[in-house]
Amino acid sequence: MTDTPSQPGAPVVWESPDRIEGPAPGIEFAPYGGRLVAYIIDVLILTIACSITGFAAVFLLAAGATVEGQTVTNIDAGASAGFLLLLLLTIVIGVGYFPYFWSHGGQTPGMRPFRLRVVNDHDGSAFGWGTALLRLVGLWVAALVFYIGYIWVFVDKRRRGWQDLIAGTIVIRQP
Repeated sequence: MTDTPSQPGAPVVWESPDRIEGPAPGIEFAPYGGRLVAYIIDVLILTIACSITGFAAVFLLAAGATVEGQTVTNIDAGASAGFLLLLLLTIVIGVGYFPYFWSHGGQTPGMRPFRLRVVNDHDGSAFGWGTALLRLVGLWVAALVFYIGYIWVFVDKRRRGWQDLIAGTIVIRQP
């Protein structure tokens, strides 16, 4: 009689887990580490860009202010208009960064080194501004609930976060 794994003391043969197949031949779901590092890179780029425009706005406003003693008595109209334009630019950069890159090629600068791309989940095609904005709202929703929406990529067998589920997208790694 041969030893079988069901008998006590029988040797157990290790088998590798089933490989999760990607959405199409030659394409795999984005790895966890690549997604995380890409997001960190994008947040750093976005933080630097918004900080530069924000500091420029504050500097412009301060440069146009007239101070007597410890009180600001007058702010130049050009300086206040410039401040508002730079503040608006900061908001546009902050809100438009991710949707712009997702709708123009499916990759943010942080995703490029890892060959990651966001595509439509149902057919792998590119998508437009509407889906990109919906995915951005999904990012905010995913972060609101203690970041569970981001952690969801570990639960979903297709590695989709809440932003992907909301917008009908998926992140893949290209060969």
